[in-house]
Amino acid sequence: MDSLSLKPASAIDTIMSLRDPRTKNWITLQNPMYIAILLGSYLYMAKSFGPRFMKNKQPYSVKRAVMAYNLFQVMANVYFLWKIFYHSFWAAGYSAYCQGLTYSDDPHALSLLNALYWYLWVRVADFMDTIFFVMKKKFSHISVLHVVHHTIVVFSGWMFMQFGADGQVIFGVCINSFVHIIMYTYYFLACLGPSVQKYLWWKRYLTRMQIGQFVLLIAHALIPIFVDCGYPPILLYIAIPQVVLVLGLFVNFYIQAYNTRKAAAAAAAEKSVNGSAEQHDANSHLPLKANGTANGTAKKVV
Repeated sequence: MDSLSLKPASAIDTIMSLRDPRTKNWITLQNPMYIAILLGSYLYMAKSFGPRFMKNKQPYSVKRAVMAYNLFQVMANVYFLWKIFYHSFWAAGYSAYCQGLTYSDDPHALSLLNALYWYLWVRVADFMDTIFFVMKKKFSHISVLHVVHHTIVVFSGWMFMQFGADGQVIFGVCINSFVHIIMYTYYFLACLGPSVQKYLWWKRYLTRMQIGQFVLLIAHALIPIFVDCGYPPILLYIAIPQVVLVLGLFVNFYIQAYNTRKAAAAAAAEKSVNGSAEQHDANSHLPLKANGTANGTAKKVV
C-alpha cells in the first residue's frame, strides 16, 4: 500500500473519489467540511451555546411557532414520501426486497435524487426541535437520545447522498417519512389543547412504532449483505451500527418510561387505598419522544 494512503488527507481524498458522480458536485455535497460544520454547530448550540445564552433569560413562548413547524413537517413529509415513492417503486420499478444502485441519468432517477436531497434538508430542519427546547429552557429534554438521533439521521442522509443515494436505502427513507407524518400529526394535534388531546389515546403506541421502524430498517438493510443485488455492503456496514445505537437508546428510554409509569401507578394505587387518591392525568401515558414537549404537555422522543 502506498504510504500516502495512510495519511488522513489522502485517505479522505480516496474515499471521496468513490462518490456518486451524479451528486458529487451538488452544493453542500462537494466537501465533507460542510457536514462537519453543520453537525458541529448543532452540537455546540444544543449542549453549550444554547443553555448559556438562555441562562439568565425567561423562557420564550413559542407555541404558535411550534404549531407552524409541526404542520410544515407533516406537509413536507407527505410531499417527499410521494415524490420518492413515485420516482422509485412506482415509476422506476424498484424492488422493495433488494435494490442495487442504478447510477442512471434518466428523468426518474434524477428526480429521485433531487427529492432525496431536499428530504435531507427536511431532516436538518428537525434541529428546530432542539432550538425550541432551548428557547423554552427545557434543557432536560435535550437528552443523549435526542441529540444522537438527530445527528445520526443527518449524517447518514449526507453519507448516502454521497455514495449511494438510490437503491436499498429508498425503502428506509419511505418508512422514515411515513413515521414522521404520524409523529408530527400527533404533535400538531396535541398543541390544540385539552379539547383535542383527550382523543389522542393512541400516543402510547408511537414510541413502539419508532422502535418497530428501527427493527424493520435493520432487517431490511441486512439483505444486500447476504443477497447480491448491486448495493455496496460497505455502506450498510457503516449505517447498521448507527441504527442499532439509536434503537438501543429508544429501547432504554421505553423501559425507563415504562418503569416510571408503573411506579407512579403503584404509588397512586397506594394513596387510593389510604383514601387520598389524586386525579389521574389524562396525558400521563408513555412519552413519545425523549426530546421533550411539543406544547408544554405532550412529550416527544425525536
